[in-house]
Amino acid sequence: MEKDDFQYLLSIVGPKIAKMNTNMRNAITPQEKLLITLRYLVTGETFTSLHYVFRFPSTQDEWLEISKKFEERWKFPHAIGAIDGKHVNIVCPQNSGSDYFNYKNFYSIVLMVVVDADYNFLYADVGGKGGISDGGIFKNTRLYQRMENRQLNLPPPEPLQVPYQTEVPYFLLGDKAFAFTEYCIRPYGGMHSPHSIERIFNKIHSSARMPVENSRGILVNRFRALKGPIHLQPSDAKHIVLSTILLHNFLCSRASRNSYTPESAFDRIVNGRVVESEWRNGGAL
Repeated sequence: MEKDDFQYLLSIVGPKIAKMNTNMRNAITPQEKLLITLRYLVTGETFTSLHYVFRFPSTQDEWLEISKKFEERWKFPHAIGAIDGKHVNIVCPQNSGSDYFNYKNFYSIVLMVVVDADYNFLYADVGGKGGISDGGIFKNTRLYQRMENRQLNLPPPEPLQVPYQTEVPYFLLGDKAFAFTEYCIRPYGGMHSPHSIERIFNKIHSSARMPVENSRGILVNRFRALKGPIHLQPSDAKHIVLSTILLHNFLCSRASRNSYTPESAFDRIVNGRVVESEWRNGGAL
């Protein structure tokens, strides 16, 4: 669509889809709504991939900033994110056989994420069948396709520091479930002596992956619906999961990132820890 045609269409539908800004938040603009709708209609992409298109870093400067934080905070240069998958517990989908039954012996959909050094989710793909490995799920994502086709506008390879001459690419940090490629670094396999280069590398690599490991725990503890099982079909459950990802990133950018919600009286009742005095004192639920 030509830009002039888009502007003309926007002038027609814009007044019908516009919302007013409030003191609580700024409304999504008609232009953004129309862009997302048109892209969905044209490509048929999932809502997850639409989130990827509109939120993922798009310039080399953004990638360099992410890499800089990984090096400063986790002592791992050239890392642009840590990648991992999480099994989200759901009820057995109708007529699914064992497709969603995972190695942990429950039914699940897979949440595949990339996290930056500050525990923010850079990318999320939700809905993969629990019976598939993390590496298999990754190969079915748009992120994998874009990395394979060099479409992420990553910075070019360069030496780690002076006086080294070997050019090193920018990459994701994955565990042993992911294949070793120029854009994904995994730990050394096997057993290694305590002071070997391989052992030291694996230790630093494991430490640098803490953001993705911890962020999954933060997500589940913050949004208890993810503790499951989620009583929805996978097509609906994935939107619940994606919503928590967006809310997590929002909260991480606000003052509430350091807030803590104490356990409610309802939780204590469920867990069998409520005492009679709480009832007499009218403990809030």
